[in-house]
Amino acid sequence: MKVFDFDNTIYDGESVVDFFLFAMKKKHELIKYLPLMIYTATLYKIGILSIDKLYELSSKMSNVIIKNKEDAEVFIREFWNGNQTKLKKEYLSIISENDVIISASPRMLLEGIQDKLKTKNIICSEFNIETGKFEFLCFGPNKLIAFKKRFPNAIIDEFYTDSKNDKPLMTISKNVHIVKK
Repeated sequence: MKVFDFDNTIYDGESVVDFFLFAMKKKHELIKYLPLMIYTATLYKIGILSIDKLYELSSKMSNVIIKNKEDAEVFIREFWNGNQTKLKKEYLSIISENDVIISASPRMLLEGIQDKLKTKNIICSEFNIETGKFEFLCFGPNKLIAFKKRFPNAIIDEFYTDSKNDKPLMTISKNVHIVKK
């Protein structure tokens, strides 16, 4: 089984950051969150972002960006119409239907592009539109927990990631491929 991180591995960039910037063009009130977004993205990239901080930011942003399911579906469709070109063909070409994509991005964002990903085995963060809160962040050690819950006896033959935040999954993989731009 091959397992792929999504952002900066299959997708060229951070899809949540790109989605925020896309949403900011539509909802100008999001500009006030830009410094917090930059700060959080920096902490994430250097591998020191705590799950609590990510929950805090994610809930703040999501409540402003997405007001209801219909709003989310329209935003996500429009986002992917302009951003699906950022999917890396070299990784899409090696994904099979039995492989797994695991991401800190919310499920609703990845479901918007699922037909291009070649697998239905997608493990992501879970966001509840009704409550406006994340119920599960698939980040850091939570990625391993979510993977083991869904595939308790699976062996990862090949793991593709760009981030040391995925160290828990690296430790259970036979081969780890660090993806660089």
